[in-house]
Amino acid sequence: KSLIAKAEQGGWMPIFPAWSNYTAAMIGDHASVMIPDAYIKGIKDFNIDTAYFFMRKNAFDHPSPDEYKDGKGRRALTSYLKYGYIPLEDSVWDAFHKREQVSRTLEYAFDDYALAQVAKGIGKTDDYEILMKRSQNWRNVFDSQTGFVRGRYADGTWTEPFDPNAMVSFICEGTSFQYTWYVPHDIPGLIRIMGGEKAFRDKLDSFFREGRYWHGNEPGHQIPYLFTLAGEPYRTQEVVRKIIEEEYGSGPGGLSGNDDAGQMSAWLVFSMMGFYPVCPASNQYVITTPAFDEIKIFLPGGKYFLISSVSSKPGYKFIKVITRNGGVYPYWVINHDDI
Repeated sequence: KSLIAKAEQGGWMPIFPAWSNYTAAMIGDHASVMIPDAYIKGIKDFNIDTAYFFMRKNAFDHPSPDEYKDGKGRRALTSYLKYGYIPLEDSVWDAFHKREQVSRTLEYAFDDYALAQVAKGIGKTDDYEILMKRSQNWRNVFDSQTGFVRGRYADGTWTEPFDPNAMVSFICEGTSFQYTWYVPHDIPGLIRIMGGEKAFRDKLDSFFREGRYWHGNEPGHQIPYLFTLAGEPYRTQEVVRKIIEEEYGSGPGGLSGNDDAGQMSAWLVFSMMGFYPVCPASNQYVITTPAFDEIKIFLPGGKYFLISSVSSKPGYKFIKVITRNGGVYPYWVINHDDI
């Protein structure tokens, strides 16, 4: 409701509101994820038509030069719509992050997916189809030859030289290896383009084995859960448990990064309870081992959802049973409506 009020007063949905002002501090348009996520999960005590109007405006319309300098509208939207990605020639001077072209492309593709879910829900079929097509723009910065997302020029050529583990200007606060996994809305597509489940898992294994995972920066928080979506849920359980043990504590330095919008803490709460939303606005959670012997969520009408764990050996816990209202739940991914 607050975001909608700000949009009504300022004429645009905020990208990154701070200090009671519009800002273009970060690179995505994630008000257009938070609102759709709430809507998809049944939180509808707000005017969805007004919200959609302003979210759509961010995704389709170009602000005036003065509005743009004031932090209104998506950065580099003109290039994103023209090329299907943001080329390296397009720097974004009216923003805190002034390049970040690949990360920005990936984030906008996800934002478009989330907004598409609202379009579908309120009967905006044409918008839904356009936005879902745009949600595949992540493919335009994925280089199949190297297997990583990579900077690309307007003529389609890739940046050279290329090191997937280097901190580079076209990636926001990270590396290509870290941002290659940022396709939360199309993990099956990412698996296919990488060569199938085994190749995908092998790359994930090397990512963690080489110490490339960085829990202190939130764009990678979904990565430990991707093992499950590639057919190895036990690896998700191992990695999540290790992160909880090593990256959190109750003393000074108990968080390994800024608790941006509460995300560091939210990841811990979800993961200790045994499920996590890899793709907000998809209505799905990926299940992992809870940090406790049993997690039971009580629901209206005497219903419940339960995950219990068992120790295979000291220090190692795996899922014993997943139960919905007493019946065995045989899946590793659960819909919000099923809880």
